[in-house]
Amino acid sequence: MSSTEYITSTWIPKAAAAALGVGALLYWLNTQSVNINEVTTAFASLPFAVIVFIELLDKYADVSKMYSKIIPAGTTNYLIKTVITAIIAFIAVLYATMGTITLSSGSITVPTVISAAVCSLYILAPETGDDELLLYIYLGATVATFGANITLLPPIPGIPGLG
Repeated sequence: MSSTEYITSTWIPKAAAAALGVGALLYWLNTQSVNINEVTTAFASLPFAVIVFIELLDKYADVSKMYSKIIPAGTTNYLIKTVITAIIAFIAVLYATMGTITLSSGSITVPTVISAAVCSLYILAPETGDDELLLYIYLGATVATFGANITLLPPIPGIPGLG
């Protein structure tokens, strides 16, 4: 694939999807009452294994032909493939953070949604696979909270101490 083909078929759709996602997140945040302390605590509360998983998924998404494995061959719409990957990551981060996916009102907090959205938008963003930016955000949030929320593994139902 030439650099021009890459830019028009992969980079621009991923950049557009990431920009639209960030715009939608910021628009939604304008309607919420949340402070930076809550968001920092939510990031610091993410299990370390989830951060490593998102970083590996991002590297895999940027380096390999992951999108052709998610959507059948012959589909050339990278934007759809990217959005599907981001939705999967969003749901996975919510599950890993909460231990369950429930849609009852009040069960998912705004900071949890913000942290899950940032993780999924990180995967959407082009050319992030060679930098560990999400890890740096996580480490910064952990330092800011003095390590009070460090968790290595997400809650796993049925395993004592993790569910």
